Amino acid sequence: APETQALACTPLFWSGAQGDAMVGFAPGEGPVLWRPGPGRHPFAALTFSGRHHDSDQMRSNAAGLGVRVSVRVGAQWTVRSTYRPISGPGQSLQPLAIGAFGARRIDFVALLWTDGLLQTETLLATGALHAIEETQRQTSSCPVLFAWDGGRYAFVTDVLGVGGVGFWVAPDTYAPPAPQETVLLPPGLLKARAGELRLKLAEPMEETCYLDGAALEAVDVPPGWQLSVDDRMAVLGPAPTGELVFHQEPAYPVRAVDQAGRDVRTALARVDRRAAPIAPVDPRFIGRTAEQVLTLTFATALDEGPGTPVLLADGWIEYPYAQTLFAAWQADATFEAPTIEALKADGTWQVVLEQFGYPAGMPRWSSVPLSGLPAGTRTLRIRTTQEIYWDRLAVARSLPCPEAVRTPCALNAAGLAFTGFAHRTTAAQRLPHYDDDRRPPLWDARHQEGWHTRFGPVDELLAATDDAVTIFGPGEEVTLRFRAPKEPPANGWTRHFVLRVTGWCKDMDLFTLEGETVGPLPVRAASGIADPARARLHPQYQTRYRVGR
Repeated sequence: APETQALACTPLFWSGAQGDAMVGFAPGEGPVLWRPGPGRHPFAALTFSGRHHDSDQMRSNAAGLGVRVSVRVGAQWTVRSTYRPISGPGQSLQPLAIGAFGARRIDFVALLWTDGLLQTETLLATGALHAIEETQRQTSSCPVLFAWDGGRYAFVTDVLGVGGVGFWVAPDTYAPPAPQETVLLPPGLLKARAGELRLKLAEPMEETCYLDGAALEAVDVPPGWQLSVDDRMAVLGPAPTGELVFHQEPAYPVRAVDQAGRDVRTALARVDRRAAPIAPVDPRFIGRTAEQVLTLTFATALDEGPGTPVLLADGWIEYPYAQTLFAAWQADATFEAPTIEALKADGTWQVVLEQFGYPAGMPRWSSVPLSGLPAGTRTLRIRTTQEIYWDRLAVARSLPCPEAVRTPCALNAAGLAFTGFAHRTTAAQRLPHYDDDRRPPLWDARHQEGWHTRFGPVDELLAATDDAVTIFGPGEEVTLRFRAPKEPPANGWTRHFVLRVTGWCKDMDLFTLEGETVGPLPVRAASGIADPARARLHPQYQTRYRVGR
């Protein structure tokens, strides 16, 4: 027949419930269509898009090009890709047709998107076209912190975002990790249970944590005094000290407007998880916006009075991934960390702190000293293109508080276990929340290859900051039990708890340096030489090998 002597054929294309058809071109004739023959079992067709209908940003390309697909029906596997296997004409975007071996549905489909995100879909019927959008979920950040509040483990924030290992920022340049963080817990949250204060560090994302040490301190302050911490992700500004910042009632702006002229003073007046509105997000890059500008005017001069002026900058950030920064570098689009400027008497602006840093992750207290303010400064301006949600902005005077009572809480016990993945929800303004009471044992999470810490007690690893680390990954957590202070705070005083953690974390982003493996293990010393405690303790504890995924 003439059609059997076709000179050229298009790639297969979806033609209905029975799967692909083919178009050929016979000599001297028009197109010839070959449809599926009789007796073929139904197929399922899949299309993909990196754009999600609920998201204002996109992770992978909108056409889903490059998605790797693994399909399972019973004991049978089919592995496909959206890349075309031939180079003939007709390279249009056709659905993938997947046979189901006569089954009425596909058990599950595992997708690996071009940005490295793993996603599964289950129970897809045959004889139908399924449009699959990439899930817009956070695959990495850093471990999340839970505190026992008297009835349950309540979500607090994340920790060690400042200690990211191998984070790409520019060609051949990786951000140096800062493996110490000071976390101020919300007043009144942490409660004693059987004479102990209990905290948990959990990994519900695709990353490895290397926890080196954890210490808890109770700090009682007299009436009229408040507490913050000199901690943040530093960029170009002064390095955070992690020290406590004692102050009295801070000065709040009497006028606060954003780049659009909106009054945001009420939104910045207290820590309540309701942040000021942001500038429009850049849909190309996670965590980037048009320039945000907040102008804050205070009733009195900020450079006058006792103590050192500090900016209380509380809030949270939508972190970009390393591959996001790479894409932005290609597009010559910068992520500008917050810069503080002061309005001088002559009406010009003076830079006080250029790209001083930002709250290092999920909601937290942070502060930065304001040195070098022009005389008589009453107005500050904060500019950034990072997607930062400012919960509170105020200026306080850092002062000594010799009356404060500081009580170290000894570590009674620490243990590592697999407990599942705390369920995440995201409220308005990308406000995250993790529910420790909802922990499915499985999740679409990859893990890195290498030696992890055995489950069980890890007190010895965390008793000192010595490079001997507890290594744990997705679905795992460390429980910390500290000795509670014997006495309650004095009448009218406020008790705060301050957690100091040392360690690192490493995600599996495509551009993270050696992100597929647990090793090489980070060290604190600039020399790269680990404390001898690591060689002594690790052979006893790093006995659980995971092959990676």
